[in-house]
Amino acid sequence: MAESEGRLNIETRQDGDVVVVVVRGSAGMSEAETMRTELEKLAGSHAPLIVLDLSGMDFICSAGLAAIICAHLRSRHHRGKIKLVNPQPAVRELLETTQLTKLFPIYADIDQAVAV
Repeated sequence: MAESEGRLNIETRQDGDVVVVVVRGSAGMSEAETMRTELEKLAGSHAPLIVLDLSGMDFICSAGLAAIICAHLRSRHHRGKIKLVNPQPAVRELLETTQLTKLFPIYADIDQAVAV
């Protein structure tokens, strides 16, 4: 998917046992299904750790949050974890308002998320 202002862009890379997912742009209602499909596929791969780098994400709707939660639930079946890295202020505020920071601690960078 080509990257453009506001458009959802998801890039994944494998780093040992860790899958790093870099999410950029916006996950509105129309993009949330793409995000859900990609995250559920990754969670189903039985990766022990999926790190979502949200530093380039400027918006996420409730369906986008649901995509992260669904991937978390799927990962738990094989004792996998999902960790969130550096969300932008608007995304962080939504995570805090919905109290999802209790389920997903927020890390400053990918290295910190992997080390903990």
